[in-house]
Amino acid sequence: MHCTERVIPMARIVSLISLLILFGTGLLISTMPIEVWAHTGHKHDELKIKLPQVVAQVNGVDISRDIITRELKKAVKQYKKRGMPLNADQEKSAAKKLIEDEIGRTLLVLKAKDSGITITKDMLDKRIKEVQAKFRSEAVFAHRLADRGMTVDQYRTELETDSYIDLIIKKNIEPKIQIPENDIRNYYEKNKNRFTSQEKIRASIILLKFNPSEGKAGEQRTLKKFESILDQARNGTDFSALAKKFSQDSLASMGGDLGFFTRKQMLPAFSDRAYKMKVGEVSDIFRTGHGFHIIKVMDKRSAGINPFEAEKEKIKTYLSQNKVSKATRDYIEVLKKQAKIKTYF
Repeated sequence: MHCTERVIPMARIVSLISLLILFGTGLLISTMPIEVWAHTGHKHDELKIKLPQVVAQVNGVDISRDIITRELKKAVKQYKKRGMPLNADQEKSAAKKLIEDEIGRTLLVLKAKDSGITITKDMLDKRIKEVQAKFRSEAVFAHRLADRGMTVDQYRTELETDSYIDLIIKKNIEPKIQIPENDIRNYYEKNKNRFTSQEKIRASIILLKFNPSEGKAGEQRTLKKFESILDQARNGTDFSALAKKFSQDSLASMGGDLGFFTRKQMLPAFSDRAYKMKVGEVSDIFRTGHGFHIIKVMDKRSAGINPFEAEKEKIKTYLSQNKVSKATRDYIEVLKKQAKIKTYF
């Protein structure tokens, strides 16, 4: 089962499916938001509609058109790429949806602040560094943001907002969410077709490299050493211990463990052999561009429906996310009734 990560319900990005429903096209496309990797601000990105500088006000806090414009341009460009350019009325409907979402986000941020939640500079700095670390450099990170039409400062503001929202949800909503065991079991029983898995094999590997410059003599020395290792592996010596001692593969410290894999997840040189072997069997020595190898099949999992216990926690998380999402939308409706909201578009 593939469960999505926790998504804040009032995210600014309008998903294709919500827009398609909004526009009545009747097409079913992925519900996940689409990211557009192109600079905004060019002439071809111009919108057909004009937004006022302030699109709404929530308890005296202005919502700028800049946020709405940026996300609307992304959606417009994506539709155009799919051969479904939006007309002015559709852009207007999408903008109204984005503004409504932004009102909800603003209400949550204000509630978080009223509840004593604070987001410090150190907290933001730490989170930004964590994100930047996933890129080759800060410059690459900044360029990727620019591709999304954002500056680093704008991203920082977005991150602060999302952090407030995340914390108020954790404080006021998540503690009230309960997922009974029966609900988890019922979901599993009604959706068993979602929990199927392919045949998987777990294997371990030993690699010995050789220097091509040493020619045939070097190959023979390596093979002779490997034949001794193979003999030990086939006569009861612990394969993991042999891998840790002799293997020149990056998995050596883990006993050569490749983990479970399907036939297509591993290179044919390994998977084709492993899928013909029995559990406990050790292969002959074979050669690839990396050197000489042997593999041992450690375990097999047959294709079929995964047992309930294997899926239980994932189902619980999925159901919990759905309940949190609905509860958050309901919470926002309560906050709206207590707030002074003005819209200017």
